[in-house]
Amino acid sequence: MRASLSKSDNALSSNTNVINSRFKRHHSIDDDYPVISSSLSNDEKKIHVHFHPDLISSDHRVPLLNDSQQQITFQKSSFSSELVRVVEWFHQLDSRQKEVLLRELISSCSGSQWHLLSLLTADNWHRNCPIDCSDPLAQLPFDVSFHILSLLDPISLTRCSHVNKLWYYLCSHPELWRKLATQKKWSFSSAILDQQQIESHTNEQDKPQWKQIFIERYRLRSRWLSGRCEVKTFHGHIEGVSCVQFDSQTIISGCTDGTIKVWDMNTTNEIITLVGHSRSVRCLYVDGTNEVRLVSGSNDHSIKVWSISINQTWSKCACKLTLLGHTDTVRCLVVRDDICVSGSHDNSVKVWNLTNGLCLRTLVDHTDKVLCVQFNWDFIVSGSTDKTIKIWRYLDGICLRTLSAHNGSVTCLYFDQQQDLIVSGSLDYDIRFWHLSTGECCQKLDWISKEGHRGVIRTLKADSWRVVSGADDKTIK
Repeated sequence: MRASLSKSDNALSSNTNVINSRFKRHHSIDDDYPVISSSLSNDEKKIHVHFHPDLISSDHRVPLLNDSQQQITFQKSSFSSELVRVVEWFHQLDSRQKEVLLRELISSCSGSQWHLLSLLTADNWHRNCPIDCSDPLAQLPFDVSFHILSLLDPISLTRCSHVNKLWYYLCSHPELWRKLATQKKWSFSSAILDQQQIESHTNEQDKPQWKQIFIERYRLRSRWLSGRCEVKTFHGHIEGVSCVQFDSQTIISGCTDGTIKVWDMNTTNEIITLVGHSRSVRCLYVDGTNEVRLVSGSNDHSIKVWSISINQTWSKCACKLTLLGHTDTVRCLVVRDDICVSGSHDNSVKVWNLTNGLCLRTLVDHTDKVLCVQFNWDFIVSGSTDKTIKIWRYLDGICLRTLSAHNGSVTCLYFDQQQDLIVSGSLDYDIRFWHLSTGECCQKLDWISKEGHRGVIRTLKADSWRVVSGADDKTIK
């Protein structure tokens, strides 16, 4: 026991030196702080506390001793005997009792004792632990770790991948990024674009690189929200551009001189010019990949179906079909598979078969020009200069509902049956949201309360999380 006390005395001396060295690193010699020293002998242990002369005053509440060195001396004789008894008693306790005793002692410690405990115990914290005992993911089963990481947002998941190699391996698992990339928040507005992007990031083993897919989608969404873009200018038309459509590689524009131009999106070069309409081209619709199908409507009352083939060395185009039936300007059209729905200044909406060019039905209920139209296989929705929006049943062309709230012509619209939503823009500068099922106007975006447009809204597009609109105030919102 005496030997152990001697070792404890030596440990106390070494720890005191450590404390002094760390203390001196934070305070210079001129600092008004006491310096702790230890004077040890075999018979008596003394702890000396030396003070600067300027510090010896009643304000510091330090007991003034007669000793010229101003030292506080503790006799070790009685303390050592009591310490022996405490240590022997401590060894007689079981593990639970030792823990209770330590809790009680720790609750009575002050700042200096806490600091000493941190120095004495630092090397013993993980004495019997495995190497990665402080890594929670290393101790958990893979399925549990995977589930925890799947609850993180993309930024947190990326930060976790920087912790160590194990975390990087877990955070790079393709299934985590597949779940993120396929969320509606991050997906494209078109299923075709979704599939094209996945195919472009599929490796030789036919495995999609989901992390790269998500990064691309994340950057695109971030740029949308921040308004960052790259501006490219295409020169070639000699008159006004009246309509524009695009796919992944090309931009197609219609002009008031009756021509249609196809441009390379990357180089801004003109690829080919289509000539066929005798008056202004007012609307376009494009689909297809290798062989592009283009449908155009014009002030010459006709609808033309074009086939365009674009190659690195050559390009060709041909007018496959001309649809005649409208008696005034074809103002709008939309295509699904081989069905085309068009709206005209003759107040009518027509449904066409693009395979044989036949008009399947004509919808007549508007009292003025039809300016915009959208459809799926259940409904046709049209907007008119008569300030109304009409919902038609696709199968038989019956008008199911008329929506009236705009104070001007309905110039553009969008609808989504799954979201039970119609979005419309008007000559009155407002964008309105409607319930498709009930026809109720549920929200209005105006320039006074919602920082909307200050001009006629000419066009809009929407998907699951955004509405993009262009207006005569020269802005896109």
